[in-house]
Amino acid sequence: MDAHLTGIFPRSEALIQVTRAAARGKAAKAEVDMIIRRDIQTLGNLQTEAHLGYVTDGELNWQDLFRPFSVLFAGIQLGSLTRWFDNNTFYRKPTIVEKIRWKGDDTGKYFRSDLLPKDVPRKAILPGPVTFAFMSEDKTKSSMPDLVDDIAHALRELVGELSNAGYTFFQFNEPILCHQNVNKDDLELAANALTTCCKGITGKKCIHTYFGDASGIAPALLDFPVDFIGLDLYATPIESLLQLDFNRGLGCGCIDGRNSLLESPEDLHGLVARIRDELEPKDLFICPNCDLEYLPYQVAEKKIQVLSTTKRMAA
Repeated sequence: MDAHLTGIFPRSEALIQVTRAAARGKAAKAEVDMIIRRDIQTLGNLQTEAHLGYVTDGELNWQDLFRPFSVLFAGIQLGSLTRWFDNNTFYRKPTIVEKIRWKGDDTGKYFRSDLLPKDVPRKAILPGPVTFAFMSEDKTKSSMPDLVDDIAHALRELVGELSNAGYTFFQFNEPILCHQNVNKDDLELAANALTTCCKGITGKKCIHTYFGDASGIAPALLDFPVDFIGLDLYATPIESLLQLDFNRGLGCGCIDGRNSLLESPEDLHGLVARIRDELEPKDLFICPNCDLEYLPYQVAEKKIQVLSTTKRMAA
């Protein structure tokens, strides 16, 4: 069994303060960059010391899941501040103004493998194509299938760059699939888009769902071209999965990213044992159900230790 993170990590107090100072013109960009570099290195070391199987950079210079792609992709401008699902946080809605395409530069600005400990497996966390499309405003009036396909091809180019840079695990976050009433066509669209995103990639691939009950779509997810399916176990009851032939690996979202209460490693160990015995997934890793950015920094650090302890107990 393994353990790793699934999204944006909270910023340290020092990074929050210097970012706010920079917005008021009272701190230089170099000062912000220095603290980001330091915090990414600290987070990388924390994950390595906790023996997490894959290490992320915490996306500490991502303001939201989509913001970097207004730089990495052509055809996207920043839109209005919009509430992020049912959280008290907001994202800049991507505004599609022309056909989306990969620009081929700036990858290292947002994927900081250079700051992670050497010789550790690296994990890249990316927006899923369908969530990206549904959460955007499309001024080109493209059909939804065409927009998703454009995003998927641009992501494919990015994944290729990341694979060349040493990333070996690619997670596509698709909360939209269990947050609103998706239909069979939407799920087929998502599966085809992931096929495009991951074409020719030898690393592990995961679709991660959260912010809603995935019981109704779980049978379809098991046919997706991925190695792992990530589920929010605070929203999806295990009982709803018992009749499924779990022929994929399972990402167990058993650390609550929206609750400061620390989980009990003993309880999580029992949960993992039950999942192994009753679901019999092909493979297994434990993780937060969503980004930890909704929590105070010190709480998120402690949740990494809970992951570490649970992994050790369940080994």
